[in-house]
Amino acid sequence: MTFLPSNFDCFSFFKINFLLTILYFFSYGTSSAQNITFDDWKKFSDPAIMPAEVILQNSCNNLDIIKFKDRYYNAFRTAPTHFASKKTRMYIISSADFKKWDFEYEINTESDLREPRFAIWHDSLYFYCFKGGTKRFKFEPKELFVMATIGNNHWTSPASTGMDGYVPWRLRIKGGKLLLSAYYGKNLYNNKHQSELRLFSSADGRHFKPISKEPQINVKTAEEGEFIFDSIGTLYSVVRLEGYGALICKASKDSIDKWHHVKSKYKYDSSLLFEHKNDIYLISRRNLDGPCDRSKEGKKPHRVYNLVRYSLTKKRTSLFKLNKNDLSLTHILDFPSTGDCSFPGIQKLNDTDYLVMNYSSDISKKERIWLRGQEGKTYLYWSVMHFR
Repeated sequence: MTFLPSNFDCFSFFKINFLLTILYFFSYGTSSAQNITFDDWKKFSDPAIMPAEVILQNSCNNLDIIKFKDRYYNAFRTAPTHFASKKTRMYIISSADFKKWDFEYEINTESDLREPRFAIWHDSLYFYCFKGGTKRFKFEPKELFVMATIGNNHWTSPASTGMDGYVPWRLRIKGGKLLLSAYYGKNLYNNKHQSELRLFSSADGRHFKPISKEPQINVKTAEEGEFIFDSIGTLYSVVRLEGYGALICKASKDSIDKWHHVKSKYKYDSSLLFEHKNDIYLISRRNLDGPCDRSKEGKKPHRVYNLVRYSLTKKRTSLFKLNKNDLSLTHILDFPSTGDCSFPGIQKLNDTDYLVMNYSSDISKKERIWLRGQEGKTYLYWSVMHFR
């Protein structure tokens, strides 16, 4: 029994299927992954590119990028390995064309330096990072520094913000205020830790105060509180739970101090949020082994087991898209990366293109697990990402 007309031949059948396939492709096949492309990734931490004053060490990682008064400013950490060292240096360099780079500043405290962050505020470029310790496997945030320039190749000396023990994550401007997300990082890897992840506000870029009496997130191991505002002022945030996963958060524009969240077993290290045409995207480290939290439903999570397993698996720097309704993240694509990777930076170039930077173990060589990458050589890379 058939419902096809009597004059319907096989050729007509294939023609219709072909047309349906084309329609399907244009209706559904042009997913975010197919609309987003990137150029070949180029090595940035190259002595041929760097100013003579910059001495590259074995590991180049934590970075930030921003455009200020028609110049690109880049900051990055370089050290013997991923881990704390008194040999760590933080460099700031600048360029008008992203080809020829000029030396701006070197920070050397004979201790670890991490989390470089730029912010443009009141016609000046501000720079932040924190001073750590020297013990190889200790996370010891001490002073949070601030410096500034008006773009004349002269920087103020690093000065303390008074936020000892806090780790900066992101700075954004909203409602005429400079907002900083930071978490209290001391005792991060023992049971004494309580993160007190907060938003702070500043009028002068140098002194910060909490926006509320209570922290926005006060959960053990909560850190790296990335946040962004959409076009109507709603706040969205991704918070890492070291050893457990992540929190995806949301707050109304009328009460940005009250963060509502859902928990994810997936961990999003080095998170960076950006908005493109009312959609919010995340760039972060992705664990190829799946969820960070491997515990079964109803069972107490084993943090040490999760941390060890996570260190022994492979990673990528990846792009995700945020669902604003259910606060879920959908994986879109991976950037060329392996071993120790991520801590991305981004600068919008025009309505469709973004300059993206990150760090990784050598992307031209064999894949590595995260821990091997942390002990080995890492490089800074850059590319241009296109939305079509």
